[in-house]
Amino acid sequence: MMKELTDLLGTIAVSDVFPRLGWLVDWATGLQASVKRTAAKLDSIMERTITEHEEDPGNDDGEAPDLLDDLLLIAKDGDQGFKLDRIDVKGVILDMFIAGTDTTYKTIEWTMAELVKNPREMARVQSQVRQVAGAHGGVLEEELDKMNLLQAAMKETLRLHPAVPLLIPRESIQDAQLHGYDIPAKTRVMVNTWAIGRDKESWENAEEFRPERFLGGTIDYNGKDPRFLPFGAGRRGCPGMAFGTRLAELTLANMMIHFDWELPSGQDPESFEVVEASGVSPGLKSPLILAIKPL
Repeated sequence: MMKELTDLLGTIAVSDVFPRLGWLVDWATGLQASVKRTAAKLDSIMERTITEHEEDPGNDDGEAPDLLDDLLLIAKDGDQGFKLDRIDVKGVILDMFIAGTDTTYKTIEWTMAELVKNPREMARVQSQVRQVAGAHGGVLEEELDKMNLLQAAMKETLRLHPAVPLLIPRESIQDAQLHGYDIPAKTRVMVNTWAIGRDKESWENAEEFRPERFLGGTIDYNGKDPRFLPFGAGRRGCPGMAFGTRLAELTLANMMIHFDWELPSGQDPESFEVVEASGVSPGLKSPLILAIKPL
């Protein structure tokens, strides 16, 4: 369902460019029908889930209320300084799934792909993860800050493969000049973070996977360094940045501590190609298949 949705989000609608006639092209190509069909499926799923939470909030059996319970409570009480209706609740939940689930798992997949393609880096990351975590059953969140090699590998992955290559559109608030170009106020601005991350004037050996460039902690996700903007910057930066990066790091660390990972059938890492698919949040063109060895 989520793949179907993200594929549609990455499809160019002619009606967005030519509103008066483009709808006819979208109808003829079946895009309109696909959008309506997918929207109906999603609405049905969310409606069913919301109804279940309304009928059984989950507090009687000891379960803590989740985000949906909180949103429904706000919508019901209406005394939080703003109003939420049922459509608003569905929109927030859908945003969480689109922005959080799809981008996070693709970041994990891309990081694993780059590490198996670079066995030396994989060995260094695994060694540090196992040393920090010790003999207990899994990696704890508070241990992640001691795993700078893992964090550097994920930053380098996001430099090469940002979860969203084109950031959400901005609009200039005043007239400006940039490198000799006049940019009037209210100009729609598209930031190509994929191209920024591969700019040869900003990064030495820009096409190579070199996590060491992020060691030392001088470049972070906060957008203060214009060379590295996987989550945007400023007021319109990704609100789920901290949660998403922490979740991906924790997942990767626990994968590293319990298993050794390699390409199947003795495939040579140097011959392994990572090819991007197209879309709003592009993952690998082909699913990543790895062989695992439990410790």
